[in-house]
Amino acid sequence: MAPKGKSSATSATRKKHARKAASTQGVVEEPQVPKEKKPKGKDKKSKKEPRKKVYVPPVKPAPIVPDPLDTLGLAQRLPAELVVVLRLLAKKDATTKRRALEDMQTAWIGRAKKGEEGEYLVYTLQEIIPVWLHHIPALFLHPSRRIRLQAIALHSSFLEFPNLRTQIFFQIREAISSDQAESILGSWCLAVHDIDRQVSSFARESWLRYVTAASPSDDKLALGATLLPRLWDFVQRTLLDPSGVYLYINPPQPVLPVRAQGGKKGSGRGTPVRRDGDSSPSPSPSPRAKADEDEENEQDRKARLRVGAFGATEWVLNAKYTAAAAPSKTDERAEAKTTASVNEAEEKEDAFFEPLANPALWSSLYYGKVPPFVDSESFGFEQPVVRRSAWSLLQTLVQKCKAQLESLVPVLSSAILRSAWVEPDPNVRAAMWQPLLVFLKEHPNAWTLEAEAEKEDEEESGSDSDGEASKPPLKPSTSPTGPSQAYTEFLQFLATGCSGSPAQGYPTVLIILSTIPSSIVSPSSERPLEDLFVSFWAAVDARVLNSLDRVAASTAFFASVLESLVFVVRRVVSAPADEAISLIHGTAAESQSPNVDAAVKTLIQDQIKRAWQELSSGRLKVKGASAGTELAKTFAALYRLRADLFEAGWRVVAGAIENSVKSAAEAVPALVPELLQQFVASLERGTAPADAANDLLLLVVRTTLEECAALLQADEAQDALVASLVGILERFGELVFADDQMAKDVDGLVQSQTNRLLTAMPSLLLLYLKFRKDEVVASTVWHRVLETVGRSSEELDSTLPALLDAAESKRLPDYLRPQGEALHDAAAHMLSEALAGPQGATSTSLIGRLLVNYQPFISRSCREGLLHSLVDSFRLHFDDVLHENKSSVDAFNIPLSLLHDLIERDPSASAIESFASSLFPYAFLLAFLLPQVLPVDAKQQALAKGLWQKWVHIGSAEAKGTTLSVIKHLLRELLIDSSNKATPEHVLRTLSASSFGSKVDVLSDIFPSRAELDSMLEALPSTPLDPSLAVVDPLVPPSVQYRSIKVTASEFDTQGLAKYARTVHGLLLYLVDERQTAKESMWALHHILALAIYAEESSHLPGAQSPVFAKTVARATLQSILDRVQQLAAYLLSSATDEKWHSSVTNALVNQGPATGLEGVGQLVVDLVGRATRRDTVRESRVLHMILRHALSTATKADSEQWMLVARKIEKLAPHTSLAIIFSITRYAPEPTRLERFRNELAAGTLGIPASKANTEGLWLLRNLAASAPDPDSDVVFLPQQRAINLIKACQQWITSDEDLEEDVQSEMTLVFASLVPILSNVAGGHWDLVFDVVENNLENSTLDDPSTYVTLSRTLQLFMIIEDFASSNKALKAIWDERRSANLTLIRDLVSLKLESSTLSTPLSMCRELALQIVQDLPPSLLTRDTLPKMCHLVTDGSIDVQRMAYQLLQEAAKKYTEELVIEAAVDTEDAVKPELPTELLNILQHSLNQEEGEEYGEGWFGQILAWMVTFDLFHGASLKVKSGYIDQLKDLDLVGSRLLPAVFGLLDLYGGMAKAFKLEIWDVDEFYLDYYTTDTPISLRLLTAHLYYRALLLVPSLIRAWLNDCRDRQLHTTVTAYTSRHFSPAIIRTELERVKDPSAAQELVSENENITIKVANAVNEVTAAYAVDEQKLELTIKLPADWPLHAVDIRDSRLVGVTEDRWRAWVLGVRQILTFRSGSIVDGLSFFLKNVTSHFAGIAECAICYSIVNPTDGSLPRKPCKTCKNRFHAACLYKWFNTSHSSSCPLCRSEIMTGK
Repeated sequence: MAPKGKSSATSATRKKHARKAASTQGVVEEPQVPKEKKPKGKDKKSKKEPRKKVYVPPVKPAPIVPDPLDTLGLAQRLPAELVVVLRLLAKKDATTKRRALEDMQTAWIGRAKKGEEGEYLVYTLQEIIPVWLHHIPALFLHPSRRIRLQAIALHSSFLEFPNLRTQIFFQIREAISSDQAESILGSWCLAVHDIDRQVSSFARESWLRYVTAASPSDDKLALGATLLPRLWDFVQRTLLDPSGVYLYINPPQPVLPVRAQGGKKGSGRGTPVRRDGDSSPSPSPSPRAKADEDEENEQDRKARLRVGAFGATEWVLNAKYTAAAAPSKTDERAEAKTTASVNEAEEKEDAFFEPLANPALWSSLYYGKVPPFVDSESFGFEQPVVRRSAWSLLQTLVQKCKAQLESLVPVLSSAILRSAWVEPDPNVRAAMWQPLLVFLKEHPNAWTLEAEAEKEDEEESGSDSDGEASKPPLKPSTSPTGPSQAYTEFLQFLATGCSGSPAQGYPTVLIILSTIPSSIVSPSSERPLEDLFVSFWAAVDARVLNSLDRVAASTAFFASVLESLVFVVRRVVSAPADEAISLIHGTAAESQSPNVDAAVKTLIQDQIKRAWQELSSGRLKVKGASAGTELAKTFAALYRLRADLFEAGWRVVAGAIENSVKSAAEAVPALVPELLQQFVASLERGTAPADAANDLLLLVVRTTLEECAALLQADEAQDALVASLVGILERFGELVFADDQMAKDVDGLVQSQTNRLLTAMPSLLLLYLKFRKDEVVASTVWHRVLETVGRSSEELDSTLPALLDAAESKRLPDYLRPQGEALHDAAAHMLSEALAGPQGATSTSLIGRLLVNYQPFISRSCREGLLHSLVDSFRLHFDDVLHENKSSVDAFNIPLSLLHDLIERDPSASAIESFASSLFPYAFLLAFLLPQVLPVDAKQQALAKGLWQKWVHIGSAEAKGTTLSVIKHLLRELLIDSSNKATPEHVLRTLSASSFGSKVDVLSDIFPSRAELDSMLEALPSTPLDPSLAVVDPLVPPSVQYRSIKVTASEFDTQGLAKYARTVHGLLLYLVDERQTAKESMWALHHILALAIYAEESSHLPGAQSPVFAKTVARATLQSILDRVQQLAAYLLSSATDEKWHSSVTNALVNQGPATGLEGVGQLVVDLVGRATRRDTVRESRVLHMILRHALSTATKADSEQWMLVARKIEKLAPHTSLAIIFSITRYAPEPTRLERFRNELAAGTLGIPASKANTEGLWLLRNLAASAPDPDSDVVFLPQQRAINLIKACQQWITSDEDLEEDVQSEMTLVFASLVPILSNVAGGHWDLVFDVVENNLENSTLDDPSTYVTLSRTLQLFMIIEDFASSNKALKAIWDERRSANLTLIRDLVSLKLESSTLSTPLSMCRELALQIVQDLPPSLLTRDTLPKMCHLVTDGSIDVQRMAYQLLQEAAKKYTEELVIEAAVDTEDAVKPELPTELLNILQHSLNQEEGEEYGEGWFGQILAWMVTFDLFHGASLKVKSGYIDQLKDLDLVGSRLLPAVFGLLDLYGGMAKAFKLEIWDVDEFYLDYYTTDTPISLRLLTAHLYYRALLLVPSLIRAWLNDCRDRQLHTTVTAYTSRHFSPAIIRTELERVKDPSAAQELVSENENITIKVANAVNEVTAAYAVDEQKLELTIKLPADWPLHAVDIRDSRLVGVTEDRWRAWVLGVRQILTFRSGSIVDGLSFFLKNVTSHFAGIAECAICYSIVNPTDGSLPRKPCKTCKNRFHAACLYKWFNTSHSSSCPLCRSEIMTGK
């Protein structure tokens, strides 16, 4: 019979406890496989073979408990929806469970909380309590964290209802089985201590609120004597066998009935310890989806359950043994009497703790797989959280269960001591220290128990290996033989730096050592104490203390070593002789001499020497103060033990310190002075250690002074040595000067070696000044120092920094002051170098520090002079930056940093007020103005803002007022000064961006006064820029009516504004935002409107020199001014709409009295008219017109009469102003009676003006007549018919007289005639000849390259259009007009075709062109020639959108004419002499490129470029294939499509940024665009036109776009273009191509009345099929368009091949492919070529022997040129190409001369 297997415990004691625990739980111990042991001796062999492992059947889980939903019949009583939810809770799928929990929480509990359905819903929930309790254990222990959290939340919700809570408690106490109650409470308690914090928090809240171990209550479930043991049993079973508990709660569904192989039926309870590594098969659950359960593996599940069980165990122990929760003694006695006796209660208590005596449970403390104290797999293996929980349980035991712990000490000793020192996880160690130390402190015999247990294990192992039966354990011995494994592991623990946690571990070492008995230490080795400290120092040798916090780790180590040394020495000295010898010599004690004292002193000296070595070498990073404190404590403790022990240790330290100080070659360790200081401070005065420390200190100080004197005499000194010596003197300086003789020696040394001290040992000099209390002596030395520094200016960089460092750190005495000007020159030199040198120079740092800490070095007056120089430099550079382009803002860095540091370190107002008014205004401008003008570094701006804010905070009111005044003055100068880079907008924004703006009256403080602005305006020319502006503004008089003033070039700012324009522009910007101020300052409107006039003139005449605007001024700037003026004027002039306004103003003007009661606009009008009576100017008349244009919109007829009275009254004194008023009344006011009378007077007056006065009085009369002419669409009659005839006769007399009539008179006459045509349209007579003669004469004398003729030309064109209009409805007039019309049209056509330089473009020119183009839109075909297009194509580049639009409409017709004639010439050309080419003038426009910035600012530039391309593509319409090919070849040779068109198109459509940024075309049709709707107001018009242009390019020149796409190397652009084209353009192009084929005219051309030809179009698949019927069969060719056509070539398929050879067919297909792919032909062109070949072939016509086609692919001709020798025929174009390429005229076939036939 095989021997019994070993128990899970290795010692007899642990086996006894295991058996007892198993028997109490009613479980038979499972047989275990014996552990394989090696034989102990060399010759020992195993007597028996290892026993084979036998199959141990797993414990079967409990049978599945039926669902109360079925057993209680609840499924029939509950609502169906609720039954479904409850059924889902039983499902295994985690997602299903989650949804069921969510539904239960929201749909049922949530409704019940809201009070829905009243008590019925609560009653329904009360009925499902048994079902819920049935599912609780599985839900609370579910692998899914989310399910556990939802279940806890739902359970808490149940408990919140009193009725439900009462029912739950009743079910647990009374209704359900004890096993089920145990599972519910156990799983709930485990959830309270769940590994997930959120789950634990939720569960703990409900557990603490509703569960108690104290006396029962209605609101809480009291566990009591019945439920608490059940909970305890569940928790302990979970600790020992979590898998079994999990299977018990979640029994798997049986798959097949399996017959059990032995073993008894298990219930899942009382489960013995299971090995976590046991691989025996267990019933596997039915297959399921593992989506949720895969969140944790088997090991993690065990760990989770054990962590909860450990926490639950702690809760039970706390509840049972806490005074508040534990039952009283009276209750215990009563309970003991009722049960039996007190002894039985004690036995019950022992049984309660029996599970904790299981050694397997405490394997949770061990990190390894197999713990050395139990023969099973460790519960804590690879589970730090389990180990941490086990240590937490131990802490609860040692705190709460001290009395009951005694029985567990034998088990715990081995588990704790064998686990603690090998724990690798720092988090576990953090939880380990407190329970470990408390346990060892209260149970110091644990070391002995562990050693005995280890000895028993060895003996037992030996007996097992020999096959002997187990023997009872031996009696415990107090002197175990052999080293203790726990102690060995402890030494290893020390050697590894407390397992990597030195800061936490070393403070515990002394406590641990105090618990280790000598009997454990002695047997460890022959030198146990030395080995102990060797283990200590091994951590240093292995560098394990080099952690992140190395100082803390080293400090803890150092303190632990010294504490342990004192402890060991004390134990040896106080121990009996035998024990002392055993501690020192260990196992070799019997063979060693008993000289304990010598050994102890040697140990002390060795350890202190090692400590000094490690400290001085730096391997131990311990601060000197900490090291000194620990050493002092050690020496004091040794002295208290015995004086000789102190002497032994002190000699080591004292000798080492003396040697380090006297060594001249090396620096003194920095810890020496710190150690000495701590020795003196820590050692008790009057004791031998304190006296020894004082003696050592004096010796060290004297030696240090001697060494310093020697170094001053040496040529070179080591910096490290000097620093170390100075460090010693710095700590003990008071001691040096306390001795008079020593002080005198130092005085002599310093005074004689001042220069040497400055260069070699400045720190020693500073120490002297610090500790020398004699002010006279110290001041003398300081003066000598300053003189030395000032004399050697080249050495300032090396001597001054140390002194400045001392001043900054307050190490110089306060009484030190300069006694002369020793450093003044040097300081000035440093400031100059700093300002001139680069940033970061040494001089910059030195002067900055000197200005801050100046008191010991320079006088106050010197400092102020330096500061003024610094501020002046800052101001000058600021002016340079604002006015000079070459100045850089980088030069601000040094002055700013110096000033900022100065004010930050010395922020007192008194220190900076002397230069505040010079500095802070410019600092303000640098902070708030300059960053708007130039790119300023953010750091510079921040420094400037800091300076300003500091001044605002500390400056006095008076000083800040002065500063603000300076800022106002500077801003005023900057606003007016046009030479600086700041614009008025920058100045205004500066005021609004700072708090300073609220203290400024901008209008009075910043802007010039009204008088100053008036004088500036008076100094400017009041005349218009050019007389041609009369085309735009009728109030602009002819040049003879004003004196022209030559405009001198002014100085302009960066925006192109002169002084006046700059000032008024700023005023405009300000008043637009400050409307109330604008109303109160109505006088400013005069200047604002004047600025608008100048801006309009510059906008209309870009090439003219304006007195207030530069030629380079941006159009956007001018437009912005005009927009703001219109906005402000509309607001201000709204006050002129008052009913009494007109009467008040006109009364004041007519009476010429003082204007009383007038405000705002009215006063301004009165001032303007009054000024005009003194000096009449064109500018002020136009300003008045701008005001009246708004004001007269609300005038009545009576008001108009009054205004006419004003105009008539001043017409002699101010004719320009009078004319402006009349013009305004005519245009904007009701027709007054006086105006009609005025017109008749003027007309009658012409008869009285002789021809000699026509140029003067006649001109004014005609201007007044034109100004008073009513709107042609109104009902007002200009003049009676007869008076009109007389007026024309008077004009005729002026013209036919001998006087020279000015052109301006004829121009005004033309304007008057335009108003007379409607009156005289039905009157025949000679007056029409006069009118026609004037028109023709004006057209002949006008030209677009002479701006002086623009006014006459525009009026003539208007008159022409009026005549055309009336002639179209008047036969008599038409008959007369037709005789002269053609000649006039020719003149107008020639005018339009004139090409001008771009510099001459202007608004008057564009308006003339626009009028002319309106006339020539319907030009007769006889006047359209082939040259019309080349001559007029330049019109698309005009600056007017309207001109461009109308020009394009004309050029479209011209393009048709051009192509039509070219097609005819190419058709009759038989020798290829005609080369179809695009007009050169058009190509020049196409070759001009624009960038995108121009496109955004000048829309007409891009518009003209696109229109030029549109005209180019218009040339393709109606062109033959030959002409198209010529156009395409020309575009290809010049690369216009690839280099000009496509980049512009892709840029405007934003294709360079990828598809994400491309212009969206989804809602637009690209195949159509109506130019009449084009506008520049939005960029979308230009982009849509560009898309249409790209569509036309794809349609007409696809071969060129394909070529560009094939050559494109930008992959992103290639992809974007392809995707964009195929998405937005290809469908439209395919649709257009197919519609062309279906067009009746195209179909007629293809069929050509041939019944054999049929054409089919399949729109669905984008296919076109051409078929030719041959007898009863068909010859077919199919062309399929790809989805991204035309980016990819077409697919040509020969569906059927009948009656044609393969070679000939391929030639035809190749020709079709060539037309469609390379010649940009349409499908109609390709099919036409194919069908002509087919019909010609079957008609018997031979193909050309050169191209192998019957029809020429280029011109569509047949082979008609024969060879007289071989009789073959050729195409003329093919033959001509053959002659050119072969350089001969021979036949390509027979080689005979084709011209002669020879």
